Amino acid sequence: MELQPLLPAIEGLLYRSRIVNRIGPLHMFLLVERARLANQAEGITGQLIYLDHSFMEYLEGPAAALDALWHNLKQDPRHYDVELLARFPLMQRRCANWPLMFSSNAYFQQYQMTGFSAVQPGDMEALLEDCLELQQAALTRPVAVVP
Repeated sequence: MELQPLLPAIEGLLYRSRIVNRIGPLHMFLLVERARLANQAEGITGQLIYLDHSFMEYLEGPAAALDALWHNLKQDPRHYDVELLARFPLMQRRCANWPLMFSSNAYFQQYQMTGFSAVQPGDMEALLEDCLELQQAALTRPVAVVP
């Protein structure tokens, strides 16, 4: 029997914040593209939602990579009121195909950004509820004991 190497455990992290200055389409495009490159290098995937001068970002990846990214996000001067909403172990990725999907109001559709989807204000709350459910499920999941 051939043993398969263990993949690093992955976690999910959800936070929200308020932006310091309004972000135009070019700045947003550059922000998303830079984040995608950095995320890809660290094995992180996720979704960034930008609505009403706020960010909500869901990230998933190895715990150490999320720790480093979370540390940097808290120090980033482009936003404030940075609030961790949920962090939990994952069985599988939700955003496996994208280092960072970008979601905002339909205005951004005209710029034809890859990985873009239009969202409504209620979609932030739906993402929060989904992540809180995943966090609760992870807390109540039985732990396998390996002899």
